[in-house]
Amino acid sequence: MKPNISNKIVILAAILLLISESASAYWVWTPRTKKFVNPKYAVKDSPKEQFDWAMSLFNAKDYQKAANEFDKLTKQYEYSEYASKAQFYVGLCYEELRKFYIAFQNYQKAIDNYPHIDNIDEIIEKEYEIANLYAVKDNPKLLGADIMAPTDRAVEIYKKVVDNAPYGKLADSALYNMGESLKKAERYDEAIEAFQRLVDEYPESKLYDKAKYEVAQCAYNSSLKPAYASEPTDKAIRAFEDFARSSADDKMAAQAEKTIQRLRDKAAEKSFMIAKFYEARKQYESAIIYYNEVVEKYPLSTLAKEAASRIEALKDRQNKKAKKVKK
Repeated sequence: MKPNISNKIVILAAILLLISESASAYWVWTPRTKKFVNPKYAVKDSPKEQFDWAMSLFNAKDYQKAANEFDKLTKQYEYSEYASKAQFYVGLCYEELRKFYIAFQNYQKAIDNYPHIDNIDEIIEKEYEIANLYAVKDNPKLLGADIMAPTDRAVEIYKKVVDNAPYGKLADSALYNMGESLKKAERYDEAIEAFQRLVDEYPESKLYDKAKYEVAQCAYNSSLKPAYASEPTDKAIRAFEDFARSSADDKMAAQAEKTIQRLRDKAAEKSFMIAKFYEARKQYESAIIYYNEVVEKYPLSTLAKEAASRIEALKDRQNKKAKKVKK
């Protein structure tokens, strides 16, 4: 039996009614914005209402929804008294979600967009704590090579802590921890820069002596890399000598003196081995040149005395040979 026209009209009317009800449930006209909005995504009528709504979600530990609602407030009511607080809470929500880098980005946004925010010290401290979390993470490896993501993020955040408050209570600690992170990653030149900046800019810091020692230690570590060159070793010796002269910490100064001796021996060893090479091939003039380098350049090394002895022995041999030639 075919439906008649009246039945078709009833069915069509019912469909239109459903569509109308559905549309009205999700899209409404708002005089304030002068456009249709979906109530599901709309902000409340005032910044306070929006902030209270977001806080209710935060207190209920629905952190992702709370972050979204606080974020809406910063966009729709960016000049309100609640905007800076909302931006801070976006960071706090992501920290609760353990999305630490996103949390840092939002904390930093609070400082950048609202430089006079009331709790700036609290925000900087939170950034510092996030940097510390990344600093202790191991760097993942890909095909045997370090990706360095945790170190890079730790360094980035420590730098912001210093930039945000160069005279703040955490600036020197941030620089020191940055240096430690870079040292751990064997990025010694960058580590030296961080430690040296602490030494130069924060001479009253309780970390001053330790940072000065680390400048020398990183120079020493750099000198141990396989691609040997005397310049890094000499640089490390100078750094440790400078530390030993100025340090008020007798224990650290004594440790520095021991390291200096190891460095001298290491630097002297290169010239000494070259001298031995020439001596074994009876190229005595060349051997004497390198033994003499050990004596003159590294007189306090443990090899200096032996090098001087070899010079005397080779010169004596040359003299004896010259006398035989004359006869």
